[in-house]
Amino acid sequence: MPGCRRGAHESDAPGLAFEVSEAAADFEIVVAQELGANLRVADSLGNADQCEGGKAHRGVDGKLQAELRQATVKRLRLLTMPRVSGFEALIERLGVGGMAETFLAIRRGLGGFEQRVCVKRILPSFAGDPEFVAMFQREARLSALLHHGHIARVLDFGTVDAAHYLALELVEGSDLRFVLRHFRRRGEGLDGGLTSYIAHALASALDYAHATDREGVSAGIVHRDISPSNVLLSPAGELKLTDFGIAKAMSRPGSAQSNALKGKIPYMAPEYALGRRSGPRTDLFSLGVLLYECLAGFRPFDGGHDLQTIEHARNGQREPLQPLAPNAPAALVDAVEALLEPQPEDRPLDAAALLERLDACPPPALARRHLGALVTSLDGSEGLTSLPGLAKTRPAPTQRPRRRLPSRA
Repeated sequence: MPGCRRGAHESDAPGLAFEVSEAAADFEIVVAQELGANLRVADSLGNADQCEGGKAHRGVDGKLQAELRQATVKRLRLLTMPRVSGFEALIERLGVGGMAETFLAIRRGLGGFEQRVCVKRILPSFAGDPEFVAMFQREARLSALLHHGHIARVLDFGTVDAAHYLALELVEGSDLRFVLRHFRRRGEGLDGGLTSYIAHALASALDYAHATDREGVSAGIVHRDISPSNVLLSPAGELKLTDFGIAKAMSRPGSAQSNALKGKIPYMAPEYALGRRSGPRTDLFSLGVLLYECLAGFRPFDGGHDLQTIEHARNGQREPLQPLAPNAPAALVDAVEALLEPQPEDRPLDAAALLERLDACPPPALARRHLGALVTSLDGSEGLTSLPGLAKTRPAPTQRPRRRLPSRA
């Protein structure tokens, strides 16, 4: 699922992206606009003539036009929700993932209160899947327990006209995946100070999620998808972990169990990838992969395909980190190396133990400001090489394109 961030840097497929706002007063005009876009895509695929506003297209027969219009009307009626539990109409689409899509929305209340929020909505193709809907609702309930400075807050959730939605805190900025990808292309990574700031923030968030709920009783919420795309960054240097959509409560009786692999293979702990039960140390391994990538500029275990990546992780087959990041604090490098141990019992006991290790390498006082400057500068590349927080890295090993394994059901 996409993270809830404003300023997404990935374009949507032609004919799929659109904006819905209060300015679009005439619903039929909006329908015609999107239908025209869909028909133009269909025309281009069929090398046919184009026309405007949903009129007859010679390359698209009448039956397909009718089906496209019906689907468009249904889609827009779901998306142009004029008010959902206090939320104004959706304004702009932020992104789409495999299971849900996210939108910018306005939340209004008494006394002129107004707040920009992110609304996540299950894709129609999943809305009829009871198991997935239950998982989505579980995300809302679990995430609602979490109130931490480095976790994106859940503001509301519900169902309107069979559309299941989740309203989340909006983080204006980017995500860590985009930042790392941008600088990897330049042969740069993050320096030890910024990486230490990221490590402390995420370890603190995981310590909270793994350990407590609002009654102070263990909630045991395991994220199971710690990865750069789920770390949101703002120009103010804020860092928020998001997307607990595949989290589960370890200690709650009757919590749903699934045999499906949930997460991203390059960041996945080997025991979890091989079907063993996930736990806090599963998240810690994923955090180790993320931090290694921050410092080295590439992921530690990537192979030519998913099975090879899992095998590398299981065998601890990777390049040592210290030569790749010679200027990083030794305590930080040692902590990352410990997180990447193939056997869970050889990793730190929990996030609290990791934080104790990280106490030996506190982030610089200006790390947050430097991170914010980095995010702000991503809209234009001028002067990036002179910004604090960047470090030259060795090029990533040459690798073949990875083949993805089919997900386990």
